[in-house]
Amino acid sequence: MRRDPRGRKVYSRRGRQRNMFHTKHRFRSVLSVLLTMLMIGLLVVAGYLAAEPLSRLLHKWTGGTESTPDSSQTVTEPASEPTPTETVTTAKLTTTASDPETTSSVTTTGAVPAADIGLKSFEYVGRFLKEDALKSPEALDAALQEIPAGCCVIVPLKIEGGALLYQSQVKGAVASGACKDATLTIREIAESIQSHQLSAIAKLSLLDDAYYPTYDTTAGFLLEDGYSRWLDNKPEKGGKPWMSPFSDSAAAYLQALTAEIMQAGFQNILCTDLDYPHFYDTDLELLGSPVQSKQNRAEGLIRVLNGVHQTASQQGGGAMYTFSLYDALNRDAEALQPVMLNTPSAVVYIDPNSFRDSFWHNNQKISMSGLSMQEKLQVLMPIAQELCGDMHLIPCFRERSFRQQEQTQAEAWLRENGYTQYMFK
Repeated sequence: MRRDPRGRKVYSRRGRQRNMFHTKHRFRSVLSVLLTMLMIGLLVVAGYLAAEPLSRLLHKWTGGTESTPDSSQTVTEPASEPTPTETVTTAKLTTTASDPETTSSVTTTGAVPAADIGLKSFEYVGRFLKEDALKSPEALDAALQEIPAGCCVIVPLKIEGGALLYQSQVKGAVASGACKDATLTIREIAESIQSHQLSAIAKLSLLDDAYYPTYDTTAGFLLEDGYSRWLDNKPEKGGKPWMSPFSDSAAAYLQALTAEIMQAGFQNILCTDLDYPHFYDTDLELLGSPVQSKQNRAEGLIRVLNGVHQTASQQGGGAMYTFSLYDALNRDAEALQPVMLNTPSAVVYIDPNSFRDSFWHNNQKISMSGLSMQEKLQVLMPIAQELCGDMHLIPCFRERSFRQQEQTQAEAWLRENGYTQYMFK
């Protein structure tokens, strides 16, 4: 309110009468803020939409190429000490140890094509290569020349004690020294077999291994305290550790080796030494329930074998379970539970000379005295098939147990009775 020169009171009411678009009106200030925010939002959206075309255009001007994702898979192999990642060829499988601090990874690539050494025929006779054959390219070539055409050669790649007869790139194999004396690569072995137009099966000794448990103590048998390592004798007497089927680290190591071998062209893995070392009563007390319970023992072995088979099957192949018929009849084949095994085939080692007199089966005494070789097979083969359950039976014979005439008769009997796959050791 103000007074004019004549003394009258004048009420201006500027706050209420001011136009809403006046520069100092509150509405205009709010509207200005909203419009500013809208413009910023539109600029952000426009920049996002234009970023990718501009990036590609710039990339093209600079002569670059677009990157593509690596199709290789990772297999993690636990070890006692973490080490840098190495590149090897392996399968599409990931296995993780229970302790993440002791886990290292093995990355895979598939740049080199696999050799074509898979089984080319449903019918084959398997012949075992001797370990000395892998000492040099010349020794391998000479040994393969002795294998008859059309046969399948069984190649010892991991032998009793844990040594590898080829130059592996799996971290644990290199670090443990398991392949330190090997001269040939897995690729060279596969190509040599392929050049002789032979099929091949890789043979792996699974748990009779002192190399890897020495490098990674968690892969061996540990006492109930969880820290002390079990050895099969006193250290001063050459005591050594064994691979434990209860160890995640041991299982991952075997799967990594399987994957490497499968990628080289082998389609089948013949698994041997799937058993425990001899434990004394004092050992059983120190190691505890895992090795005391018969069911736990069997499940541990089956877990290892099924893991190897899973890795092999991802490359279109598989693992073969092998056991001795004589041991099975004496209840020494602990993993022989066909219902729990995923392996489609079982290689049964049969030495007819082990059944010279008599044996017991299904509470019946069976006499073998005076039987010919063919008559022995007539008795033993149905029993072997019964023990295998639904697994495909591949008999394996000790060649020295046969005279030449007996071997010819045995092979004739096998073919007549539908056994188109068999082996001689």
